[in-house]
Formats: sequence, structure tokens, C-alpha cells
Amino acid sequence: MNDKFIGEQMKKEQCSPISDQNEKLGKKTNKNSCLSDTALFRLRDLWNARHPDVIIKTNDPREIWNQLYHYMKNTCNKESCWLKQNFANHDKYLKKELDESFAPEYPKEWKKNPNKWLSSVDILNVMKQYEEAYKCFNFIGPSPIDYDTYMLYGECVWDELCHFNLQNEITAGKTKIGVIFNLDPHYKGGSHWVSLFINIKKGTIFYFDSAGEKIPQQIEKFVKTVMEQGRSLSGSKKINFVFDQNYPVEHQYGNTECGVYSLFFIVHMLEDKITAYYLKNHILKDQYMEKFRKIYFNST
Repeated sequence: MNDKFIGEQMKKEQCSPISDQNEKLGKKTNKNSCLSDTALFRLRDLWNARHPDVIIKTNDPREIWNQLYHYMKNTCNKESCWLKQNFANHDKYLKKELDESFAPEYPKEWKKNPNKWLSSVDILNVMKQYEEAYKCFNFIGPSPIDYDTYMLYGECVWDELCHFNLQNEITAGKTKIGVIFNLDPHYKGGSHWVSLFINIKKGTIFYFDSAGEKIPQQIEKFVKTVMEQGRSLSGSKKINFVFDQNYPVEHQYGNTECGVYSLFFIVHMLEDKITAYYLKNHILKDQYMEKFRKIYFNST
């Protein structure tokens, strides 16, 4: 079944980075699907148990997909809908597949306001999938800027930042670390998202603010902590981190896309699809960022 046919019959959904990785690892052979081969086999078996009169016999994942489409085309107009049907929606494996194979759904409020500001939950839903897809990656946040403030009961605002330990990250096999901050303190509602990316193998730390402002002192304090920890590593493991930022290059001129800019920056640095030089010498316009809402999120 070709892409054109699917486009005419089924609503094409955005796959998650986990699904993309499954394809690279050979766990997903149907490029038109977000589902792993294992999930399609499981769907087939559950379908057959419920519908003995129309059994799917094939072991070819593409043909299983075609037959599932044929039998459910009057019920479902998108692939994720299959996993929500009565014959499948009680299966724990398929519940996990539903959560992991598709990009998260965007909030219903976006239908009325497609440029609605990203919430911390929106950001976390995307970043959690990238953490799962890339075992070398650790995401921290999204944190208020006053991450190291201690609150009423002695708790730190963002514990992972307060007690960040570079050696522990390295021991855990993490070589790329992304952090998203909000420039408001924890007791305010949020003002602007910014991001930081640490590449341990390359020994680089880059701060990205779509508004082109200089790194704030509070975030610079965290950067200095990481740099000091790098210098303190024993012997040949020592890392002399080089810090950089896009200041004073301003990318964003509207007031809605800072969260998307932050996601874009983290994802593209993680996948080595963008460089510090590019961010400092090219302008990524708001209109370009808006397109990534439809890449990082699925419509409801």
C-alpha cells in the first residue's frame, strides 16, 4: 500500500522518535506504519480471537496492516484508533505501544488557538519520548529559573539540577543532556522558555534563547557547575567544556513559539542535525517553527 493511497484513505499520523528508532533497528518493517512488527502481530492475534469468521492468516507485517485497515476502515480513520478498539484496548502491551509509537496529541485548546503557548506538560510529553528513543540522552526539566531555591520543607525547586552529578551521568551512559528552563521563578505562571544542551563527548555546552538574550546568571551558575565538574574528573577523563550561546542573534519575533524553539533546539542537537555555528549565523523564523507543532504533536 503506497503513501498516496494511505493519504486518501487514512489520516497520516506523526510517529514518535521511538517508532523511528524501531525502523532503524529493523523492529518496524512497514514504513507506512508507526507500529512495530510485534504490535501488528499482536493486533492480528487479538483480532483473530475476537473475529474467528474473518481470520488474518498472514505473517507479513505489511499485509497484516492492509487487512486490519480493510476490516476497520469504516470505524477508524487513523492507525492509533485501532489500538483503542474493544478487541485491543485492554492489552497492556498495546497500551504501551499506543503511548510510545505516536507523537503525543496536542491539547484540545490548540483547535481554537493553534499557536497557544506550550505548557510544561506539553514539553515533557515530547521529551520523554526522545529519552526513551535515545538511551544516551537525559532530559532535565522543564524547570523554573530559580531551580536551586530551597522551599518551605527544605526541598529544592528542581532536584536534578540542584544535585546534578556529571560523573553519575557518564556512568549511566548519558552523553547528551538537554535542559529546558522557564525564565519565571517557581511561584509565577511562566514567561519564556529557553534551553541548554550539554554534549559530553564533544565537550560543549550551548545555551539557546530564541529571543537572543544573554544567558541569565541563574542558568550560568548551573553551566559553571557542570564545567567545574568536568575539570574535576580524574585523569584522562577530564573534560574542559567549551561554552557558547546564540546571543545576540534573535530568532523569535512573535510571542508564542518559544516552547517550540526549545524543543527544536534540543531535538536537533540530540540528532546532530544543527550546529552552534548555524544557530549563530542563520535566523529560524517563527513561521518555520510553527510547522514543527505538527511534527512534535498529533491532532486530536
